[in-house]
Amino acid sequence: MERIICPKCGNIENVYLTSTGQKIGTAIGGSVGGVAGYFGRSAGIYTGAAIGGGIGSIIPGIGTAIGATVGGLAGALAGFFTGATIGNYVGRHIDKHVIAQYRCGRCNATFNR
Repeated sequence: MERIICPKCGNIENVYLTSTGQKIGTAIGGSVGGVAGYFGRSAGIYTGAAIGGGIGSIIPGIGTAIGATVGGLAGALAGFFTGATIGNYVGRHIDKHVIAQYRCGRCNATFNR
């Protein structure tokens, strides 16, 4: 593992990568994944809403509505977590290899690698 040294104070212990891209990637990925998880059926993918509606149709009307709602929320949550994980990974990669901005915990200096 590469050790980053602060150019201002020479510290190597408390130097860390700033995580702006990682935070943005997580938020965008989670949002897109949540929407895709709920509305993915229009793309030919069976989502939680479609499956829940089918299971709930055992009790016509209210069962279908409740099943679709609960299943849709489950699909949205699954999509959110999947999208957030992927967005987090992509954002971290961008932070590390493209932006490469670090902060020193000792002297609070920010610098690029």
